Amino acid sequence: MPATATNRFPAFVLPASMLLAAFGLKWWYRSATTEELGFVLRPVVTLVGLISGESWTFNSEHGYFFPALNVLIDRSCSGVNFFVITAATFAFIVLKNTKGGCARPLLALFAAVAAYGLTLLANTGRILAMIHLDHLQLHPSPRAHEAIGAFFFLFALLLATLALDRFLSRHSTTLDAHTT
Repeated sequence: MPATATNRFPAFVLPASMLLAAFGLKWWYRSATTEELGFVLRPVVTLVGLISGESWTFNSEHGYFFPALNVLIDRSCSGVNFFVITAATFAFIVLKNTKGGCARPLLALFAAVAAYGLTLLANTGRILAMIHLDHLQLHPSPRAHEAIGAFFFLFALLLATLALDRFLSRHSTTLDAHTT
């Protein structure tokens, strides 16, 4: 529906709310502790432990340590930045591709939940890839470590974004018919 004087404000509220939430999460993340980041770290650590078959210990000052792997997963490994970017990207793709009507906030919320799931999977894969490199006796420098992580996250975001956009483009007429 084109923006008119009567519906322009509501069309602005959802994207503005999403951006405000993203900035709020980024602001909170600046001072968040490892314990406070447990909502993203604990599931990742659990998956890494299940897949690697190794156990870990938790120290609130340092993070999750896998002694057999000599790997520490701390707040810098949380993937919060990736989550913020992915949630915003998914939500804006959903809002761009569907009319959605009154279901738009629900679709945007679903996009955030999907971004959380992708964050956990991509972060787990990134950490397992770094563990595999270590097993191969390849020990990247801190800068290379960050570059590999950025590449891993960028690749995951690109694939997921293309898949979501393609799915919504193919099914937008079906979605629009059900919401109008």
